[in-house]
Amino acid sequence: MLRDGHLMPGAVEALAAVSADADLVPSIVTGNLRESAEIKLAAFGLTDYLEIPLGGYASDDPHRPALVRIAQDRAERAHGHPFTRANTVIIGDSFQDVRTGREGGARVIGVASGTTAAEDLAEAGADHVIDDLTDPRRVLELIR
Repeated sequence: MLRDGHLMPGAVEALAAVSADADLVPSIVTGNLRESAEIKLAAFGLTDYLEIPLGGYASDDPHRPALVRIAQDRAERAHGHPFTRANTVIIGDSFQDVRTGREGGARVIGVASGTTAAEDLAEAGADHVIDDLTDPRRVLELIR
């Protein structure tokens, strides 16, 4: 994982900024099983920035868009207020991420990291598209 995997430029700084904002609830929605996701996140030192138990994982449901509602329900129970499309944001770099957010009930920030071109993310329905995560203030602005 550490040899072949990589983080998007600015990912740690952006995630740290989201985590430091008391009004935001950073978690994860992934097609990975929870245990696999935790191993991957830990390998890159990201677990301290996320509320892992509030996420949605393939171990919860194999249909990725359903994971958004699962994560929203967990966050609602933990934080005492509803999570809907109006206050839920998926940040991702693929068509699958955009589809998951759109169908699952979240706004989507597409990141043109090289996996999918910016115009393709926008055409797929991302609410916003950025080139990378290197400007944490911009990421927070788009989340809000």
